[in-house]
Amino acid sequence: MERVGDNLAGGKRSTRDRLVPYCMFTDPPLARVGLSEDEAQRQGVAARVARLPTSAVLRAQTTDERQGFMKALVGASHDRILGFTMIGAEAGEVMAAVQTAMLAGLPYPRLRDAILAHPTMGEGLGSLFSNVPPRSRRKVRSLTRAPRATT
Repeated sequence: MERVGDNLAGGKRSTRDRLVPYCMFTDPPLARVGLSEDEAQRQGVAARVARLPTSAVLRAQTTDERQGFMKALVGASHDRILGFTMIGAEAGEVMAAVQTAMLAGLPYPRLRDAILAHPTMGEGLGSLFSNVPPRSRRKVRSLTRAPRATT
């Protein structure tokens, strides 16, 4: 709201190059921050993708709110978190934890190896980030297809 007021007063504040979260409070909720898999492909950003069904999170099992999934994008040649999406109970809260890590520039192993309160939905981040594929020893290709040669 502060940006709107500043802009109305003649300021030039923008959300460009900022990490803007998105939450939809449906049942189950949807939350996202950073790049989606489709956006990474369109931008030619090489990324590793980790997925985890919400049913694998112990808190989801105790509350029987098992619908949904978590997905994270991590750089193909580095360990920086590029994006996070979750559909499931407490998605906005879990996303906020990942957004904080992204803002701090933490590599994904810091979340993977963190000791988080049990049983919480955030505890599922350890399992999610344990599913990040290893970096390839070969030259990393982006998620987009290479242009075809013309003859």
